[in-house]
Amino acid sequence: MSFSSDEVNFLVYRYLQESGFLHSAYVFGIESHISQSNINGALVPPAALLTILQKGLLYTEVEWSVGEDGEVARPIEGLSLIDAVMPEVKPPKPIVKTEPGKLGAVDSSAPAGANNNNSNAKPEIKIEPGTGAAGAGAGNKTGAGSTTGTSTPTDQNASEVDSSGNTANSTGATSYTGNNGAGGNQATPAGANNTSTPASGADAAATAAAQKKAQNSNEAGSSSGGSAGNANATSTDDAASSTSTNGNSSTSSSVEQPSSGVTPTGGAVSTSNPDSAAAGGASATAGAKAPSGAVTIRVGAQGNNVQAGSTTAQNSAPSGTISSSTGGGGGGGNAGAPAALVPMEIDESIEIPESKARVLRGHESEVFICAWNPSRDLLASGSGDSTARIWDMSDANTNSNQLVLRHCIQKGGAEVPSNKDVTSLDWNCDGSLLATGSYDGYARIWKTDGRLASTLGQHKGPIFALKWNKCGNYILSAGVDKTTIIWDASTGQCTQQFAFHSAPALDVDWQTNQAFASCSTDQRIHVCRLGVNEPIKTFKGHTNEVNAIKWCPQGQLLASCSDDMTLKIWSMNRDRCCHDLQAHSKEIYTIKWSPTGPGTNNPNTNLILASASFDSTVRLWDVERGSCIHTLTKHTEPVYSVAFSPDGKHLASGSFDKCVHIWSTQTGQLVHSYKGTGGIFEVCWNSKGTKVGASASDGSVFVLDLRKF
Repeated sequence: MSFSSDEVNFLVYRYLQESGFLHSAYVFGIESHISQSNINGALVPPAALLTILQKGLLYTEVEWSVGEDGEVARPIEGLSLIDAVMPEVKPPKPIVKTEPGKLGAVDSSAPAGANNNNSNAKPEIKIEPGTGAAGAGAGNKTGAGSTTGTSTPTDQNASEVDSSGNTANSTGATSYTGNNGAGGNQATPAGANNTSTPASGADAAATAAAQKKAQNSNEAGSSSGGSAGNANATSTDDAASSTSTNGNSSTSSSVEQPSSGVTPTGGAVSTSNPDSAAAGGASATAGAKAPSGAVTIRVGAQGNNVQAGSTTAQNSAPSGTISSSTGGGGGGGNAGAPAALVPMEIDESIEIPESKARVLRGHESEVFICAWNPSRDLLASGSGDSTARIWDMSDANTNSNQLVLRHCIQKGGAEVPSNKDVTSLDWNCDGSLLATGSYDGYARIWKTDGRLASTLGQHKGPIFALKWNKCGNYILSAGVDKTTIIWDASTGQCTQQFAFHSAPALDVDWQTNQAFASCSTDQRIHVCRLGVNEPIKTFKGHTNEVNAIKWCPQGQLLASCSDDMTLKIWSMNRDRCCHDLQAHSKEIYTIKWSPTGPGTNNPNTNLILASASFDSTVRLWDVERGSCIHTLTKHTEPVYSVAFSPDGKHLASGSFDKCVHIWSTQTGQLVHSYKGTGGIFEVCWNSKGTKVGASASDGSVFVLDLRKF
């Protein structure tokens, strides 16, 4: 008899799901690297853990009741599970001598249930040929025919696209079930624990969030998850640098105020969101895994920033634990306990009716990321079921047709599903191509008809973020292997690889068509340029993992957010941050700039910045003044995504409380609200500003039609 830690973890994961502990299941799935096991969840029956526990309990009753001679000497009935594991409860048994060479009986003084001499045997670590410790998707490039049909509800149509481009409707086709069965995981491991027996078949690929939303310490090494007093936080800054606490700006003289890195007990782990590069490796020793929850899931798996949780203690509170916050309604992280959140009461004029929501079913696991095509009403989504999908949401199409982009790898001379999360995706400028990033280590370029155009293979491990430049000739990616890569989109070849980070790279963002910034769990931000072999600028100041970075529309200011609970604004003209905004009371998961100000389509509207945090709030900032304009407090769980409408007048936010809220950026008032069926990982607006798409932890994708509101 043998079993692996992967098998035990999977049964616990399923038990949590089936018992309704969805948030706990999500975090546990990330930290235990469920996504890296090859267990087919579809084959595991419901209540499997309870069934095996019941059988074990019955066996224990029999073992304790039956004497060595086979007679029932001490009848035991109604033995509880706790009694069965407590040695002092077990009735003593006489010592039984055995013949030489045979296993001896357990002495009456030995603890009940003590194992034989194999009890200390360690599980075997199985590494499949062709895979590295970092979990690179093994094998050769995926062939062009990796898009196939999958099952969808009868009211939706899925198209199968083969390598020749032939399309066939597959209304009732049976589709592949991901390794996570009911609700896969978004793991961004910080040191994937791939320990398993050969029977479990778990590969040693490291990866999570995730959501979202930390990755394998085997590949990335131990990342520095700093505490509040980290020496790196204190340094000389320009006199104009300011620190804002609770939205009040104050000028610092010569020493920058240390960023608040104190994580409250049970503080949320950053889940890499799909957009921010789903989890990057958090500080963890080799063998520890935690994506999404502790790990940043981007969940994301936001792209999905789901990263593995840091194992470095912060004020005695592990940074790798996710805390579902019911408080923190806008209170400052440095000014005492935040005010309790008021339960949201939505009047009928605000609540979006079901008639205005289209729910899209088809994914078989969490959906970490979604993005609208910039020129057509096509919505792309990426999931833990190792597929991306393109949904036709045009008004003329009432059936919500979907194209299934199956992510496969070469194994044993055949194409097989990678079984890895798709946690990042991005459309090119004209909407003709879709790029996806996966935990299998490959980036892929797809056409709008579902055909695979290119497979980009250079990363050694999960990809956390992926972005097209504005011209559409280059793709930028970041991975757990600590590197960022610029790809030639026309050839699919690596143009230049940048290896400047000392830990997994979590997010990237283009400044120009050839220059970009990257952030990492190493607390650093590097600005690099194509053709230059060293960073042209490095920003230091965060005291914990940097989850996301975004350049303002003009490309002059760079915003960054971190697990140290601060939001910082940087300029290429300065070595230190321009603003150190400290108001959130928990980790900040993602940030977005408004599409306003000089050089945008809305030049007469002031530029603002939105930040989303695990403290359940969203904050809007006046960056010029370094002050908080509005604190949006209606969510009751961590907020994983925010998105501005094209005109900048509204902000959509998505939280693990299953709600999507639409806010007025001018007044900070809640305008519309919709509650879905799963925790929200990503929200996005279409180019016309008439529809909001959202992706959720229960595998659903939905579109809200905001016209006529």
